[in-house]
Amino acid sequence: MVTVLLHFRGKVLKCSGCQFVYYCGRACQRDAWGDHKWECANFKRVAPKVLPDGARMLAKIINRLYRGDGHSFRSFYSGTSFRMWKDLMSHYSDLKSDTKRMDHFTSLSVVLYEFLKDISLPNTVELMGLYGRMVINSFMILDIDMNSIGTGIYLASSILDHSCDPNAVAIFDGKTINIRAIKDMPCLDWNQMRISYIDLMKTPYDRQTELLQNYYFLCQCDRCMDENQLKHVHGAICLNKQCNEPVTIPWKEDCLLVRRPEKTEVNEPSNSKTEKQEENSTDLNKIEENGVDEKDALHCKECGTKYTDKHVDVFVKTMEFTHLHLQNMERASVAYVDVCQYCLDRQEGVLHPLNVMHAQTLDHAFDALIQVQLWDKACAYAEKLIPCFRFYYGDRNPLLGLLHLKYGKILLFKMDIEKALAQLKCAEKIIKMTHGDRHPLYKEQLLPLLQQAIMES
Repeated sequence: MVTVLLHFRGKVLKCSGCQFVYYCGRACQRDAWGDHKWECANFKRVAPKVLPDGARMLAKIINRLYRGDGHSFRSFYSGTSFRMWKDLMSHYSDLKSDTKRMDHFTSLSVVLYEFLKDISLPNTVELMGLYGRMVINSFMILDIDMNSIGTGIYLASSILDHSCDPNAVAIFDGKTINIRAIKDMPCLDWNQMRISYIDLMKTPYDRQTELLQNYYFLCQCDRCMDENQLKHVHGAICLNKQCNEPVTIPWKEDCLLVRRPEKTEVNEPSNSKTEKQEENSTDLNKIEENGVDEKDALHCKECGTKYTDKHVDVFVKTMEFTHLHLQNMERASVAYVDVCQYCLDRQEGVLHPLNVMHAQTLDHAFDALIQVQLWDKACAYAEKLIPCFRFYYGDRNPLLGLLHLKYGKILLFKMDIEKALAQLKCAEKIIKMTHGDRHPLYKEQLLPLLQQAIMES
């Protein structure tokens, strides 16, 4: 395992030698010294220059391979099956044609040449192979609230394929990764286990694009091709208040919801970072992009209620407005209560409750309201957000469990005991499955709240 922690919440200790690396405590610092000792001297030598996280990760890999046991290290995922560094695919040809990543690789190479004076760098081809294995096979290390705090390479876990309808999840306890099944399987078969590499609350087209750009494969899992999801992701609300069916209305030119291949082939249900993926990498230029069927776009297919030009115009402007502000919030890495509230007010009675932009806005708003401690509004948004999480993430996703936990905690604070207990029981059912009953989230956060709610009731 090679890891780079990017940040840590709470009180931290700085390395007195390089003044660059931080630790959560003395014990953590002692445990890390064997790995940090060699890089500490290099950090001091290049100071005050700061080493980018990607360069530091690659430097740790080079040190482990050429000074340690990196080439021979075996990481077991069963009693007899294991993976080694050489088993990871580099995607060399894909990288060569990826301008953005080649620019990143070039910049890292320059930095590494100066940083690793005590180690002879591999030649360019070998170094690009190391870089490819790093960017394709790394995992985001998540804290207890499912926020990214670092990056790590876990050889055994890298065997897992991707699906937008996963049957397993990767959960972290500190730097330790745990793979936990969330669906029943006849037997433990690693070839059949799937996790999601990306956030699932997006359109199939956006998910496929992200996977193509970052992992060089076109996802064609059942969920991406699910017609029920396609009609909801950009759906308008039906004007008939008795009808819950979404209405499909094109809101911009070439509004694409899914990518389909030109030829119908028998594909793997999901794609992996392994040899299957290397052989079946999909060229973006060979993909036929299918959008919305406009002839059926202006009326509800369920009840026949028609949309007027005025209603269509309102929907289009609402989608454009929401799309712009979601992009701004993503770039700013922060959500503002007033902006979210304004977007949601405009979406009311226009966007379908499961429209992905509505769901994303609710998610931003809920987090923003917690930050400013506006509990009543946070509860109102949590009620609307839960069905969205179930639709996009599924019934057994850790993010849904965490949402129930946060909502239950707020209700308990407000002394709405009956509702709090119901939410915390939902959280327990999910988190016990996704995290296990020994995980700090279950033992230290959920159980005390659940016991308090039971006593109060």
